[in-house]
Amino acid sequence: MLLNPHRDKHVKDFVEKKLIVRLRIFFFLIFILIDIIVLEISLGYINAWLAVGCLIVGILSGLIFVRRKRIHWDEETSRVIARMDKVGVLLLIIYIAFAITRYWFLHRMLSGNELTAVSVAFGTGAMISRVWSMRMGIRRILKQQKII
Repeated sequence: MLLNPHRDKHVKDFVEKKLIVRLRIFFFLIFILIDIIVLEISLGYINAWLAVGCLIVGILSGLIFVRRKRIHWDEETSRVIARMDKVGVLLLIIYIAFAITRYWFLHRMLSGNELTAVSVAFGTGAMISRVWSMRMGIRRILKQQKII
């Protein structure tokens, strides 16, 4: 479902099991976090436009920091796999530093529930872009291999 709209081909047979599990976990977490954002909006903790804006900024920043793992075709196993490389490690360190310090930057403008809601919206956007780019990378490799 996450990788292949065509039901007659078994794409998951050509993708590393850990990668599929990771995609499913992120997909599930995105739905939970979107529910939390909607709840925060309905309780009046955050303005809907602010939540959407933070979601968009999260998606854009996620596109920058998404390259934590290099997705490629492994000839030995004939599967798509993901491995961390040096650039991925560097980007992960930068992203963690940003995630830790964003509260310091935002607490001057926001407080309490609004700060939490903004952080959840931002994190959800980053997760959406990560799932989307992982899916696109896997599909690109499977198309190159003429599997889909």
